[in-house]
Order: sequence, then C-alpha cells, then structure tokens
Amino acid sequence: MVGPVYPLLLALVYGMVGFKSYGMVIIVLHAVLGAASAVLAYKTGELLFGKGYAWIPYGLTLGYPLFAFWGMYVLTETTYVFTITLFLYLLALYAQEGKRPKIITLLLLGAAIGISNLVRPLLLLYFPVLGFWILWIHRWRLKTALRDFAIIVMMTVVVMSPWWIRNGIKYHQFIAVSNYGSYEFYLGNNPLTVTDNYFYFAQPSFDPEVKARIEKLPISEQEKEYKQLAVSYIVQHPVRFLQRTLAKEKNLFWQPVLPIEGQAYKMQGDPLDKWYLFLGLSGVFLSLFRLKKYSFLLLFAGYYSFVVSMITVVSGARYRLPVMPAMILLGSLVVVTALEGIGKLYKTNQRTGRRV
Repeated sequence: MVGPVYPLLLALVYGMVGFKSYGMVIIVLHAVLGAASAVLAYKTGELLFGKGYAWIPYGLTLGYPLFAFWGMYVLTETTYVFTITLFLYLLALYAQEGKRPKIITLLLLGAAIGISNLVRPLLLLYFPVLGFWILWIHRWRLKTALRDFAIIVMMTVVVMSPWWIRNGIKYHQFIAVSNYGSYEFYLGNNPLTVTDNYFYFAQPSFDPEVKARIEKLPISEQEKEYKQLAVSYIVQHPVRFLQRTLAKEKNLFWQPVLPIEGQAYKMQGDPLDKWYLFLGLSGVFLSLFRLKKYSFLLLFAGYYSFVVSMITVVSGARYRLPVMPAMILLGSLVVVTALEGIGKLYKTNQRTGRRV
C-alpha cells in the first residue's frame, strides 16, 4: 500500500489518455507538474530576490536535466518534487508575512504538508524542525509561534485524516501513510550495508538468513521485525550509526551523478548535474550571511538529506531530486549576487568615467 495521491494522479491521466500509451503518462505528468514546479520556483524567487530576478530559479528549474529528461519511469519523484516546491514557496510566503501571517497561508502550508506526506511520508518527521524555525522567525515569542504551529498541524491532520480512517477500517490499525518501509530502514542500518554503493541488489545489505526467516511472516509482522532490528542496531552502535549516516549523506546527496548512473537510468544532460550541485553548495555558503531569509532552505536541505540517508540505501540520483528545489533556490542566490555585483561595478565605473 502506498499513499493515495500518486495513484489518483495516474488514474486521472490514464482516464484522459487511456492505457494505450505508457509514454504518454510520462509526458503528461512531467509536462504539467514540471511546468507547475517552475512557476512555483518563479513565485518563490519573487519573494526572495524580487521580480527582476525571479526568472533565475524559474529558468534553472526548467533546465535541470534530472527534472526534465528522466524517461525511464513514471516517477513518484515528479509528484513529490512538485509538493516540495509548493511547500518551500509557502514557507517563503510565511516568512515574508512576518509577525502577522495570513490565516490562509497557515492553512495552505498545513495542506501542502499533508498532501506531500500522502505522496511520501518524509515530512511527517519535519514538525520539530518546523516548530523551531517558526519560534525563531517570531523571535522566541512562544504564544505566537504556538498559534501558527497549531493551525498548520491541525490542517495537516484534516488533510490526512480521511486516509487514516480508511486504513483503520481496512487494516484495523493506525497506518500514517503506507504499510511498508521498515525493510529499507533495515537495509540502511545493519552491519552489512556498504555506505558508498547504493544499489542494494548489488551489495550485501542484509543477512540472508534473517531475511529468509522474516519473509515467512505476515506483512505487518515483517514491518515490526525489520524496524526492531534497525532500531536495535542504531541504539547499540550510536557513533557508528552517525558515521555511516553522514557517509551515506555525502555520497547520496553531495556528489554529482556519475556517467554510469546517467546511462543506467537513461538520463539526458546529466553532466549538468555537477554544475547545479556546485551552484547550490555555493549558495549554502552565501546564505549563511543572510541566515534569517534563507534559513528555511538550509533546514529543509539538511533535514531531508539526513533523514533519507538515515533510513535507506538507494541510488543517489533518484533520491536527491526532492532536495533540488531548495538547492536551485540557493544556487539562484549565487547568480543574483553575481548580477548585483556586476551592476554595482558597472554603476561605479560609469560614475568614475563622468568624473574623469
């Protein structure tokens, strides 16, 4: 069982174009959601850099090759990237509204988190980070921060509760989004996992005897067993857990797509990825000098990369996609800063020329 948003989107597209062309689904989903993500990047760019520079994140989003030319799968990432881009836009809007955010902004932010979780549940763990950020934005005014945070959480619950009710009726237990995921958690956290090779079918990521024993159990019992094994390993080896997680984070998120990966996943233009990554990491450095304004991007990128690296062992190219909207916005900061510097230099030269 997976979250309902992506299957509903597939049903909608198949209802429109029929089952004859699998490729048409890719084209429709990528075109519509990709264009919508670029528009949201433009709107976020307006809030962060002003209207004159909003075209920079818009163009970078449209031009990022892993968004535009990944034709091997109908990827859930296409949908998930859109929900993350919407989430970041609403965070930027909330930060700009300052001390008195509009109630509609809070409700939309909660709805965006709920919808994103119904694609993939990775923002479920984000609430402590979000709460801290809201408190910081309001300069430690606890009452105001709690009010905003409570409204956002309430709206998230409202959006997700029909799915929870459905799962409770069908499975007689609380299932937040999906009834699988513990196996990947186990894959990412056991002594056999290699931290610099993410194709788990090509590396010894699990104990075959343990896997054979657990696979004989019902699905719900399998989930419990794999989760207990992973948690047990983390608790018994906390330092090694952190070392391995940071190693996976570095290799999953902060190195460019390798040519062999580009060929394996039928990417086009994948050599551009290293320049996007360099631009984004440069933006991380620049944002430290304007932390208040860009903190939500840094917190999301750090949170997402750590949580995914903690949970699983995967191919970095695919699982880095949802963090790239934040990295593209940070990379846009580099371009904007450079253009502003050139503009100031040009004006200085003009004034100097007039004096001469």
